[in-house]
Amino acid sequence: MKKIILIISALAMIFSIQSCKNSNNNKEESVEFKEKITIAYFHGERRCKTCVAVGDVAKLTYEENYKNNKDIAFKEINIDEKANAGIAEKYEIAGSALLIIVDGKAEDITGMAFQNALSNPNVLEEKIIEIVNSGL
Repeated sequence: MKKIILIISALAMIFSIQSCKNSNNNKEESVEFKEKITIAYFHGERRCKTCVAVGDVAKLTYEENYKNNKDIAFKEINIDEKANAGIAEKYEIAGSALLIIVDGKAEDITGMAFQNALSNPNVLEEKIIEIVNSGL
C-alpha cells in the first residue's frame, strides 16, 4: 500500500512540474496595463478572508475615487488562469498581491495591504490614494 501511495505521489509531482514548465512557456499576457495608473489585485482561485478583503478594499477605493478617470484602472487578475501566466511572471507574482503600477513601474503594497485590509481598511485605502495621486 505504501508503494502505491509513493508511486501516485511521484506521478503527481511529475505532472505538476511538467504543468509548470508548460505554463512558463506561455508568455502571452491577457491583461494589459494601458492606463497611466493601474491598481492591480492578483489572486488565485482559492482565497482566504484577508485575500478577499484586500481585493474588496482596493476595488472600492478605485470605484469611490477614480472610476471616472480614464487614466486610472482597477484590474483583478486570477493568476491560476493560464491566460494570466505571462503577466504574473512579469511582475513575479506567485500568490495574492496588490500592486499600484504607475507608467509601467510597480509599487508592491501587498504586505501593508494584508496587515490592514481587515482591521484598518481606511489605512489601506489612504495608502492606495496616496500612491495613485502621486502618480497623476
